[in-house]
Amino acid sequence: MPDAAFPAAVRYADLPMAGPRDAYDDQPALTEVQRVTNTFVAPTKTFADLRRSQSWWLPFLLVVLFSYLFSGAAVTKIGLPALAASAIHTNPKQEQRYQESTPEQRAQIMTGTRVVMGVVLSSFLLTVPLYCAIFALLLWVGFNFVLGGSGTFKGMFAVTMFASLPGILRSLLIVGLMYAGGSENFNINDPIGTNPGFFLGADSSAFLKSALSSVDIFTLWSLALMAIGAAIVARVKVKNGVAMVFGVWLVFVLLKSAVTAMMA
Repeated sequence: MPDAAFPAAVRYADLPMAGPRDAYDDQPALTEVQRVTNTFVAPTKTFADLRRSQSWWLPFLLVVLFSYLFSGAAVTKIGLPALAASAIHTNPKQEQRYQESTPEQRAQIMTGTRVVMGVVLSSFLLTVPLYCAIFALLLWVGFNFVLGGSGTFKGMFAVTMFASLPGILRSLLIVGLMYAGGSENFNINDPIGTNPGFFLGADSSAFLKSALSSVDIFTLWSLALMAIGAAIVARVKVKNGVAMVFGVWLVFVLLKSAVTAMMA
């Protein structure tokens, strides 16, 4: 065998991720800004670049920054007392408990809810990576052990971080709505009409409202990015990844809606 064959064999063996090479491996390297931009306009380029580097610091900073922009606007324009009241009155179980309580108990419920709301709205530095880690673990298990891929947990974590970027547009829309005078009757659990459930009345079926509220434009966008990104990073067929991610999501939505209906 000619000696010239050995360098090529060594280079192939030293690839950072297992699996056969494909067109994504030949893509030029991207900058951090290009990766963020391409997540919105050419996501396959971003996720192909995650094979080269699993860096995720820029989407993390952006998601956290815009999350705090949302929470700051909510506290400024609406206020923690109104947000706490909204959280109670839009939850049938909490609303029933609140109505059946004494004035002193109502004050305690409202105070406790306000404290929890304040913690939630100030802890994005912890909750964003925590949620991404949970989804990354699910993707790593599903794509590696169900679809036979070769992704790493770090790679899946980077996928979830970039897949979270559409959330910054949602935050901007909500902030714009609040400052445009849409703070009256603000529902912290479903603040903007990007899903069909938003337009259903309070007397609608609890199952239907929960199910349709889950069909949110930004949720579907992020799920699609997760499916595409995890498939590229794990080196499996994208159509298989999309089928699995949305199949699991559909089961989750049906179960969640059933539980919501039983608790209503």
